[in-house]
Amino acid sequence: MKNEIISSDLTLHKLQEYEESFIDYLDVDDLTLKAYKVGINALMQFFKEKGIKAPNRNDIISFRDMLRANYSSNTVNTYMIAVRALFKYLEIHNLYKNICVDIKGAKYDATPKKEILSIEQAQNIYKNLTDLREKALFGLLITTGLRGIEVARAMIEDIKVHNGEIVLWIQCKKHDSKDEYVKLSQQVLRDIYNYIGDRKEGYIFTSTSHNNNGGGVTTKTLRVIIKDIFKRFGLDRDTFSLHSTRRSSATFMYEQGADIHSIQQVLHHKSNVTTTRYINALTRNNNKNEYIVSDTILGI
Repeated sequence: MKNEIISSDLTLHKLQEYEESFIDYLDVDDLTLKAYKVGINALMQFFKEKGIKAPNRNDIISFRDMLRANYSSNTVNTYMIAVRALFKYLEIHNLYKNICVDIKGAKYDATPKKEILSIEQAQNIYKNLTDLREKALFGLLITTGLRGIEVARAMIEDIKVHNGEIVLWIQCKKHDSKDEYVKLSQQVLRDIYNYIGDRKEGYIFTSTSHNNNGGGVTTKTLRVIIKDIFKRFGLDRDTFSLHSTRRSSATFMYEQGADIHSIQQVLHHKSNVTTTRYINALTRNNNKNEYIVSDTILGI
């Protein structure tokens, strides 16, 4: 028989204690662990502000609704996954009842909010970049659609010949090893070698920070570099970011005749549903039916 739940009061102090044991219990990668911590900390802050000591189902729903009002659907769902996992853990270990059963997160936002570059914008940026690191970075991102974390992990030694092609072996999101690759064009390869110079090993993109000089660049730094590039070329909007290069790359592939499956392979999406979301944004933008009906009916 299942043991009786031993706690009916969940103070912040107790929750902090349980959080530590919960984090130790998890078998997830570092990025997921960080996301769980952020979600749980948000819950703890909510309980503190509301003076909640013995949370119930309605309190979790209120927390979810607060998230919905202030964050994107992706953030809401990420936080709620962490919260549901926490209370499931507490119930399994007879520490507190699971009050999150069947509480949903947010409806998934099917329309990406990040803007994509036009081919002309991408060409203009690449052509006019003079900094060797920026040129190599932008060229790699825009031709392969790599994620920031994949670029940050990339080593010089990961550039190899595979089945007669020059490839960069990468460690994808939620992978434990570098078991996938992207192909490097001759121009991208030249840009990378121009940047790394005589270096034969180590991270491709190195940090210039005094605290980490020679170490790998962080994803945060990559985001700053790309945002700065966009800003210099007149794209100083929140909707342009590092992820815009990934979406732009997928869009360019589609515009040049690639099918969804082949684009999915390059981007290493687990499901083609995600790839389709990228392309749907393009096709929706190119859909001019509202204007056609307006011209037909209104005649203006």
